Amino acid sequence: MTDALAIALARAGSKGLPRKNVLDVAGRPCVAWTLDAAMTAERVSRVVLSTDDADAGEIARAMGVEVVERPASLAADDATVDAAARHAAGAIGGDPIVILYANVPVRPVGLIDRAVELLVESGADSVQSYARVGKHHPWWTARIGERGEVSPWEGEVLNHGVYRRQDLPAAYVPDGGVIALTRRALMLEVAGAGDGPHAFFGVDRRGIETAEGEVIDIDGPVDRLVAAGSLTTEVAESTEGARRGKQRGLVSEDLTREVIGAGIEVHKALGPGLLESAYEACMVEALVARGLGVASQVALPVSYGGKTVGVGYRLDLVVDDEVVVEIKSVDALAPVHRAQLLTYLRLSGKRIGLLMNFNVEKLTDGIVRRII
Repeated sequence: MTDALAIALARAGSKGLPRKNVLDVAGRPCVAWTLDAAMTAERVSRVVLSTDDADAGEIARAMGVEVVERPASLAADDATVDAAARHAAGAIGGDPIVILYANVPVRPVGLIDRAVELLVESGADSVQSYARVGKHHPWWTARIGERGEVSPWEGEVLNHGVYRRQDLPAAYVPDGGVIALTRRALMLEVAGAGDGPHAFFGVDRRGIETAEGEVIDIDGPVDRLVAAGSLTTEVAESTEGARRGKQRGLVSEDLTREVIGAGIEVHKALGPGLLESAYEACMVEALVARGLGVASQVALPVSYGGKTVGVGYRLDLVVDDEVVVEIKSVDALAPVHRAQLLTYLRLSGKRIGLLMNFNVEKLTDGIVRRII
């Protein structure tokens, strides 16, 4: 299975809605929703944020996401998306690559994985998500003259002779949900792709469809309200409980920030190279010192056929009965470690997990956050 590098893009400047990437949307900074989508994608192995916004960078680091500082030349109004993504990918590597806009807080679950899977299976240069056009269909586009006279935008017949929406042929527009592409395409190395602004999509371009309202791109104040309403509804209907539900006075994002902060303290004191048991014991002390409830080596019964068949696993740490923390001291985190964390979350009924590898020079390089 090929796993992708996800690059989230968060430029500080915005004329339609200033600083939209860090504004509150349904109780969280807008950029946090995109980072969560990337971190919970099965086909993504690494997530980075490219930004010139110090606040966005701070939010990302608190979530365990590494940050690529974007130079001013790539953060101006005339800077292109692909140039910023190339800068980040050039500094890090990775293939294939997923580009995500930080100002898109609403995406359907599995969208990123669908794009990566189609890219890999088809051998295409790029895959982009598209939404079906509704009443703003190109066939219904018209021109209005100086005296108010109406004429077709193209052709000789107004509305192409079609007056019922259901009779319109399918038409699609990019919705900003996801772009997955090969490294060669992003680096403009695909022969025949041309020199235009979309050359980074390569030659073989594929699309996946999203349903109406599944992707919400925030460009102005109204979009922000619509996104907040959509996310609030999703939270209210969730069988797992409110995403932002409080636990001991801390919302989930604050709680994971506390856990990561404790981990950084332990890593600074001990350094890399020790046994996992040493880091676990010190993490318990550090978390208790922060006033958090901690349970270690929590038994995780396994059920099959409606019966409990024994204790199959033990969770390293459970913080405030909400966050599962798995501690590693390995050369590098492997896909099986990420899969194991997701399995633990599903079996335990918890929604948030942190995978922390202490055998690194910088702890934030060894943290994976997952939400289900």
